[in-house]
Amino acid sequence: MSWFWKLLVGMFLPVHANAQPVGVYERLPNGAQVIAFVCPNAPYSVASLWVNCGSSADPKGREGTAHLLEHLLPLKPFNGTTIQIAMERQGALLLPETGRDFMAFHLQAPENVVAQVFPLLVETVKDLSFDPKVLEREKGLMWLETLALYEDPLWLMKAMLEARLFEGTTYAHPPTGWLETIERLSFEDAMQFHRKHFLAHNFALVAVVQNEATLNALKATLADSNQTFTASVSLELLQGESFAPNLEPKLKMALSRHNEVFWGIGWRISLSAQEKVAMDALVSHLRRTVFPILFGQIGVVQEWNMVANPVKGEMALTINARLRPYTDLIEKWVRRVLWEISEKGLSDAELARLKRSLAWEHYRNLNNPMLLVRELGWAWAIYGDPKIVERYSEEIANLSSEQIRQIAKRLSSTQPIVLVVRK
Repeated sequence: MSWFWKLLVGMFLPVHANAQPVGVYERLPNGAQVIAFVCPNAPYSVASLWVNCGSSADPKGREGTAHLLEHLLPLKPFNGTTIQIAMERQGALLLPETGRDFMAFHLQAPENVVAQVFPLLVETVKDLSFDPKVLEREKGLMWLETLALYEDPLWLMKAMLEARLFEGTTYAHPPTGWLETIERLSFEDAMQFHRKHFLAHNFALVAVVQNEATLNALKATLADSNQTFTASVSLELLQGESFAPNLEPKLKMALSRHNEVFWGIGWRISLSAQEKVAMDALVSHLRRTVFPILFGQIGVVQEWNMVANPVKGEMALTINARLRPYTDLIEKWVRRVLWEISEKGLSDAELARLKRSLAWEHYRNLNNPMLLVRELGWAWAIYGDPKIVERYSEEIANLSSEQIRQIAKRLSSTQPIVLVVRK
């Protein structure tokens, strides 16, 4: 291993020494998981509560339920205001998010504030209070938030591709829900979701703090909440028909130039935790090196994007573009590129450049507490293995062209979904 990789691995791996991060992984008596890094030099602290479920648990016909719950929980009344505002008044910032396989409530604050405010975070997710005016207001905000996504043509193409890729599964809709289903959501939908999934064994405390005493205080607060997250008697979630909106008319309206089209291609393949580095490497290589050149050859491209969305055990890879093509067989060119990588792999120079890029990106993530918490949480929620983050730099150092070639081969041999929208 060269000096470069020894240096980076030494930076990343947690060791018990002054000013070095220490990884902590344990399970509390109430079933909640603890995943934390103690980083003495962290510029600020983050304590997040992650829930091991997300929008994939939305009931059919009520897509957006988890997103609604994310909006409502921080707005619970507290001392004449809301919990979220009470946190802000103490110098903390609450940042909730919803994914397909998780919900997360991030508490970002200075070290001397985070343990003091963490009990409010536990109170945030404890139960759901009812206020009809707040419910309707938040549904209106969700509608505007989702409308902004609908006005992005490449997002619409990605949503259409993923709906086809995950057809027949609970991953077929975006975490925000469909614009057309938001109005259907009710407080009862959110309440039943909360009762069914917000249980201690579904929670993880994911934190980056500066000292062990702070982490112990966070753990004690969550451990004392043994009676906070208990299963309640609840009705089964109503199972209606799945909703799949027709998004093509919106895309057609956005087209204005002669011979202009929206084009997209997507694959769905299985992916394990052990293959994550190779997949990340291939995606980075395609995004930064291959497709910028390829799109210059196949048409006049106005905009394009590439998204790799992991879910439990799988990965959806989508490529979307708005362009005036020189050929009607764009997918043939894209598949040829994947085939060439699957046959030849990467040159030594390309591989070395790619490994350095991934290593420095990982180094940046590990030195930003919020990014590190999100990496740890994703690894727990999606792969069931938060120690991926600790192994990542060493796996980059040991990454081979053959590993990347095998991922490309799997994509190349998988029949993709291709969508073309024109006037």
